[in-house]
Amino acid sequence: MFLNHLKIALRNLLKNKLFAAINIAGLAIGLTIYVFGGLLIEYEQTHDTFFEKSERVYTIGSNLSEGLDVGVTVVGAAYSALGPIIEAELSDVEYVARTLRYEFLMGRDDISFYQQVRFSDPDLLRILDFEYLHGDETALDDPSGILITEDTAIKYFGDTNALGKTVTLDNEFDFRVTAVIRNLPLNSHFNSLLIVDDPFEMLAPLEALGQLRDYDSAGNWGNLSIGDMTYVLLPEHLDAEWLNNQLEGIYKRLVPDDTQETITRFFAEPLSRANLSVWNTIGLPVIFIIQLLSLLVLVVACVNYTNLATAQSLGRSREVGMRKTMGASRAQLLAQFLVESLTIASIAMLVAVATLEVVIPLFNNVAGKAMTIDYLRTLPWLIGTTAVVGLLAGTYPAWLITQANPIDALREQARRGRKGARVRAVMIGAQFAISAFMLAVVMVVFMQNRHVEESSHLFPRSQIYTLQRLNVNSIRDRLDTLRHELEALPGVEHAAFSSQIPYEQNHPQSEIAAKPGDKAGKFLVYRMIATPEFLAVYDIPLLAGRNLSRDVANDLREDDSEVSNVLVNEMTLSMLGFSSPAEAIGQRFYDMGDEDSSRELIIVGVVPTQNILGLYNKEKPWVFFQQRNVRTGSVRLKGDDYSETIGEIEAVWKRVIPDYPFQGRFLDGVFDDVYRILKFMNRALAGFAFVALALAMIGLFGLAAFMASQRTREIGMRKVLGASSLQIARLLVWQFSRPVLFALLLALPAAWFASNLYLEFFAERIGAPLLILLLSGGVAVLLAWGTVAGHAIRISRSNPILALRYE
Repeated sequence: MFLNHLKIALRNLLKNKLFAAINIAGLAIGLTIYVFGGLLIEYEQTHDTFFEKSERVYTIGSNLSEGLDVGVTVVGAAYSALGPIIEAELSDVEYVARTLRYEFLMGRDDISFYQQVRFSDPDLLRILDFEYLHGDETALDDPSGILITEDTAIKYFGDTNALGKTVTLDNEFDFRVTAVIRNLPLNSHFNSLLIVDDPFEMLAPLEALGQLRDYDSAGNWGNLSIGDMTYVLLPEHLDAEWLNNQLEGIYKRLVPDDTQETITRFFAEPLSRANLSVWNTIGLPVIFIIQLLSLLVLVVACVNYTNLATAQSLGRSREVGMRKTMGASRAQLLAQFLVESLTIASIAMLVAVATLEVVIPLFNNVAGKAMTIDYLRTLPWLIGTTAVVGLLAGTYPAWLITQANPIDALREQARRGRKGARVRAVMIGAQFAISAFMLAVVMVVFMQNRHVEESSHLFPRSQIYTLQRLNVNSIRDRLDTLRHELEALPGVEHAAFSSQIPYEQNHPQSEIAAKPGDKAGKFLVYRMIATPEFLAVYDIPLLAGRNLSRDVANDLREDDSEVSNVLVNEMTLSMLGFSSPAEAIGQRFYDMGDEDSSRELIIVGVVPTQNILGLYNKEKPWVFFQQRNVRTGSVRLKGDDYSETIGEIEAVWKRVIPDYPFQGRFLDGVFDDVYRILKFMNRALAGFAFVALALAMIGLFGLAAFMASQRTREIGMRKVLGASSLQIARLLVWQFSRPVLFALLLALPAAWFASNLYLEFFAERIGAPLLILLLSGGVAVLLAWGTVAGHAIRISRSNPILALRYE
């Protein structure tokens, strides 16, 4: 019986090739998106499972206080002082290890590269079982030892047999290779943190930082950087709930009060989810969004199929009536229609899997992933999805057509009844509501992200070339010479040095107060070290007072300075209680960073309040001062041909600082590094919305084609009686317009709610999101009208004689 139903299903598909192709294509697209989304989610949630003890390994994250106002509330990192406390307080824990990231000039002989080095406690090698080519887990027990990957060994030494060989950091400190490990797979959090784009290549003992950076291996409560991790290995009988309870106790008992003002709690999460910390950081529920959007696309595809299958099945009412008259039971007819639906769903799944075999490698190349389809493991899920989609999409059309009695079926009463029309209207409305919802949300997201990009032009991004990695003492001693030679170049207008540049998302802060020792009145300000040329490079005007100068003693802040001259922005001025920039000049306030004394700060200039951090940050209070420990340079270019000037800048660098490689890029690149998360959101949401809308349009076209074919004689009669092609097209379009317009009443409020959730991530938001939603809805309606009208006009222009001879 099943084979007979299958043969009938295949014959029916061959008989109605257009509608079969539309049904299969629609379901295949929906299934492709849904399966791809499922595979991507599984891939992202199963990182690092190749480590033998991964199920018992947890990383520690932190919830940030909203009072910090740094644009994020969660980070997958913890202060380095926490690790030793966990080790000392929790005897049940097997191992604890921290990793910190620093960049050094790494060299051997005449080869040198800027290299990101991870520094770790030795027990990390006992928590994570790396695959050793040479050496073993004791590699970091030697304070001068270093562990490298096989690719790094080849880069520096030409082969993987590098054990015992020496590399030099910052042209000064020698380290000996004590282990070489296999390259880590791409599905490891070491290689897939979206913000920290530095693959795992080198691991050195944390103890060595005491020599390199004067770092206390016991850790501190003063620095928290994304990408610095704390790992905890628990015994098999303990879990994350136990560890979180212990962390809560440690937080209450041992974390200093001033740290509790910035961190509200610590939390533990499985190692397999460490790569998702970037999404937690910016507050986007990316896993939920992917699940929801891929499911919505599949729902649109299923509704699309159900809608067209319902119309087609009503067109087969005579067949059903004849078969009932010949003795077929309703169960047999239901089985036949469901087999047809399952056949279409199976073919669609095969097409989807074949498409994924092409799409996934392309995605891996673009995104740097290693996603695959494990058919042995996913086959039950694929079969189950096919069965569910086939049954859900096909059950209603089968039930609707088989419920009619033989007389009504032979008279085609089921097709002509109002119930069929109502069902089709509901189906059209459902798929269009989802599509319009996604389109409207995408438009708001796109406009908001575009607003973020446009607001970044506050500074001349394309004219500023930045110099990196100046925070080395031997480089800082030569910066004055470097600046003089750069400004002598014909293509350079100004050159400045600073602790950071716009868009970098660094958040160095300090507490200030209007009166010395006024702990009740203190507040946080952002601070930047900058040379006097910084204002000219970035077109920052002075509202009052003067710029900082190299010729005024108190303008250069030393570590032991009791008085320093500073610049402030208007927001800082207002928070200090001054009513105008002119009034603030010469006034004093106090740096509360030192508990024993307050450094006196004198305002010598006031600048406008500007959003230096950009993106989802809002305008902040800033204090600018001059100091020697700068980290980056900014060169303002002039003219049109920047390539020649950049070559001259590099030549100057090699002449003044020959022992360190030149590293530079435009400020545009700095912005793009941070903006790429929003770019990803744009592209992903736009892709989902395009597919959903395309499916809805395909469904409308298929349904319009079918309904027009069912009304061929009516169309012919109307034309004979004098109806124009435009009138006939308008009649057919209006038939589909009513459910589409009603769908907007559901889609737009839902889009308003979802859009506002996204806009809450940003301090500077677009105006009139309601107008954007309405315009998006209008675009969706116009696309629907165009899809139906195009086919309706073609049908209405056909010869009425042929229409009247129909059947």
